[in-house]
Amino acid sequence: MRRAPAPLTRRAWPGRAAGAARGIAAALALAASLAPLAASAQTPLPDPYDYDETVPAPKRAAPLRWQAVELGRPGHRYKMPVYANRKLDRDDLRDVRQVIVVIHGVKRDADRYYETVDELLARNPARARDTLILAPRYSGSIDSGFGGMAAWRKASWEDGEDSVQAAGRPAPVSAFQVLDDLLRSLDDRKRLPALAGIALAGHSAGAQLVQRYAVLNNVDGPLRRDGLALRYVIANPSSYLYLTNERPRADGKGYAPYERGICPTYNQYKYGTDKLPSYARETDESRLFVRYAARDVTYLLGGADNNPEHRLLDKTCGAEAQGATRLARGVGYAQYEYALAARGAKPVALHRRAYEVAGVGHDNKGMFGSVCGARALLGEDAQAADGAAPCEAIAPRAR
Repeated sequence: MRRAPAPLTRRAWPGRAAGAARGIAAALALAASLAPLAASAQTPLPDPYDYDETVPAPKRAAPLRWQAVELGRPGHRYKMPVYANRKLDRDDLRDVRQVIVVIHGVKRDADRYYETVDELLARNPARARDTLILAPRYSGSIDSGFGGMAAWRKASWEDGEDSVQAAGRPAPVSAFQVLDDLLRSLDDRKRLPALAGIALAGHSAGAQLVQRYAVLNNVDGPLRRDGLALRYVIANPSSYLYLTNERPRADGKGYAPYERGICPTYNQYKYGTDKLPSYARETDESRLFVRYAARDVTYLLGGADNNPEHRLLDKTCGAEAQGATRLARGVGYAQYEYALAARGAKPVALHRRAYEVAGVGHDNKGMFGSVCGARALLGEDAQAADGAAPCEAIAPRAR
């Protein structure tokens, strides 16, 4: 009788087992040969993220809180919101040696402008101990949260116009008068016995206000006689107040009266001295340039603020008569002053500095934080941040 065949097991298939072993070996060899190619073709993955880790919520800086400052003469008092690095109603200000008053742009973002100067002071700790920052806000008539305070329609404040007359608001006050009252409030030897200098700075729309104020105000002289050196820092305004009927020639060769057929109003305020505002009614127009030339003014012009289609650029014909871009208008105005000062048998002493800030466009932080911006605000030995934009002085053109 024949015996039944033994059940088939792995051991009973020696040929298949050997084949499988050879297959595995071949696969391993192939994988080994392809490994360098795979390594070079793939980007290594980062370490796995621990999703159980507690991620802290980002910290939000507390919003700056403005202070209500009361200004004006008896019988016409009004309040303005002002950002400051001291509590103005109760802090001891006897150690303050300099004040920086900075004026915001058309967005009325006075808190941002305050922060720009505050960051600059942080890099100059010796100055931070004796410097007061004031950033007033020219509120709009529709802005919420500023009830009972002086307010302006749209951007009228940048031309020096009066605040609105409305129920619950103080009597109208010009934007120029606000600066007069603010500066006079600093001329107080009881509260500020050590104060030696004030820098009034503005960028963009704020620079338009500051430039016209520097020309037209009557408080500069009295403040200087009281021992307060007042200096003006004017950065990237859209236009300037010209003091004659001349404008830059289209061919770049000097200055000449502009063609009224192109722009009949080119020499009217705010671009020229025709129809000056009531604030300047006591001003001797024939001596405007001589007086302005004696004032300490620094122009800061962004080297990249050269877009003729910038959405906030003044494109009226009065502004276009001054040049196509903010940079061109600023350089043209600086050269205009040099040319006026050199005329006549006795040249006028011109207390000016003008700089082009390399690579900076329409940006208050880049302008004031530049090498020349820091020095204009804080003094010649002020330190700008590492990597701050360098500046090139704008010298008079050869005649």
